[in-house]
Amino acid sequence: MVKYKRGHLYYPEIPIHKVLESTAERFPNKPAFLYPREMTFKQFKEQVDLFATALMNLGVKKGERVALFAQNSIEWEIAFYGLEKAGGILVPMNPQFKEVEVEYEAKDSGAKTIIVYKSLYPVIAAVKDKTDLSTIIIIEPEESNESVKIPETALIWSELMKNTKPNPPEYDFNPKEDLAALMYTSGTTGLPKGTMLTHYNMVSNVAQASPMFDLSDFDIAMTVLPLYHIYGLNVCMNQAIWLGASQVVLPRFDVREFCELLEKYKATYSLCVPPIFLAVVRHLEEPEVKEYNWEDLKVFNNGGAPIPLELLERFYKLAKEKCKAKNVTIQHGWGLTEASPVVAVNPMSRPKMESQGTLIPDTFHKIIDLETGEELPKRGDVGELVIKGPQVMKGYWNRLEATEEAFWTDPKTGERWLRTGDMAYIDEEEYEHLMDRIKEMIKYKGWSIAPAELEDLLFKNPHISDAAVIGKPSKELDIGEIPKAFVILKPESKGNVSEQDIIDWVAERISAYKKIREVEFVESIEKSGSGKILRRELVKLEKERLGLK
Repeated sequence: MVKYKRGHLYYPEIPIHKVLESTAERFPNKPAFLYPREMTFKQFKEQVDLFATALMNLGVKKGERVALFAQNSIEWEIAFYGLEKAGGILVPMNPQFKEVEVEYEAKDSGAKTIIVYKSLYPVIAAVKDKTDLSTIIIIEPEESNESVKIPETALIWSELMKNTKPNPPEYDFNPKEDLAALMYTSGTTGLPKGTMLTHYNMVSNVAQASPMFDLSDFDIAMTVLPLYHIYGLNVCMNQAIWLGASQVVLPRFDVREFCELLEKYKATYSLCVPPIFLAVVRHLEEPEVKEYNWEDLKVFNNGGAPIPLELLERFYKLAKEKCKAKNVTIQHGWGLTEASPVVAVNPMSRPKMESQGTLIPDTFHKIIDLETGEELPKRGDVGELVIKGPQVMKGYWNRLEATEEAFWTDPKTGERWLRTGDMAYIDEEEYEHLMDRIKEMIKYKGWSIAPAELEDLLFKNPHISDAAVIGKPSKELDIGEIPKAFVILKPESKGNVSEQDIIDWVAERISAYKKIREVEFVESIEKSGSGKILRRELVKLEKERLGLK
């Protein structure tokens, strides 16, 4: 599938669903899934063809946005490839979303069709009439005994698949222009934006990143990261299918189940985030926990957020001594949604774990001066990291101004480079070192939380006249930062509303991981001349209080 041309990788200009079709042709009888049930690649493709046909019969047209609101499952993967084959554009939604978040993304994307797990349907029912959602497909787990009431107008996944005869559409795709997904992410300001990833972006990044892990069709993948996130979607799921690797799919992370399934199915690799590393380490350090047999484990990769070296060393020692993982390599890399997502990975043969790694093939980087916007010529100079490659997004959905702000134009060549929003330097060996985020995203347990989204919600509280939200540094390894709000109460509310009242009010309206963990009432909030909240000053204040630099 991947050919070499003039010393560089050539990336197939194909729609993403062709990745599965190619693998199913090569390995028809090989298991695509081992858990929660077995399914061959041939059977997987047949299910995808059925679902694509069903969507076409329901009137889904090429270029329509199709939302997917469910936890990890085999059905999630079938739905993804089926909607892509039907010409749809994926709009993945976090199953932790509350009504306000689902409503926002449904409205912003213009999705008319949504595939939803039965247990999550009440959220859709609450917002359906405020959006364009008209076709609702319910995934009902076989073991489900939930009492969720489903309207007669909704379609049941199993019945839809049973009553459809395969006649999948065969559209002409322009992979470099046609969108495969709108991955919602937040920048420095404003509400979440739909990152426009083309079929070519996603296929290219899978082809770029796969060789960095030294994996093949002989491998078995632990698919535990959430598939609605670009890391889980493209690096876990799509890479496994590209390789022809079998998957063990977990609906959510549970440390004991994760460790047991890794042993039972002889998994060879797992792509993880720092909270998973920490949970596994704490589990293995418990004296009553039995020894596992992970002798087949080859790669345990960290991404999504920086990780302390001390934690990696603890994991490595425990994996070798308590789990027989004698040949495991601990890896670390980084990326961002706008780059589909992988940018750099520590090479298997020469890792430098204090860095984020070296560039994956056909990706380029520069460091630019924050003040002048000019390239900094010397290695070791600190500035904003900008990148270029076939995996870089097309732009933000219906956000022309934000798209322009996301790119830096090289004055010498006129080429556009993606601004990562990260302060960084590149060392003499071309390893990237991220120093600090220019973007003011809050990193809580590996999740990215937009302060502006929480501020927007706080402004709707009848007792609040102004608010600012920051990530308060935490000394706990598995937390990173907690969302803290500085709140100015309206005069009539002072003394009548507590900090806990505000925390509880927000918690009722937002995903659990986005909840504000601390509130401080203040008399003023420092802002710039243009009215922007000076969050950096608030972060600095919190660090001083904690005795941090």
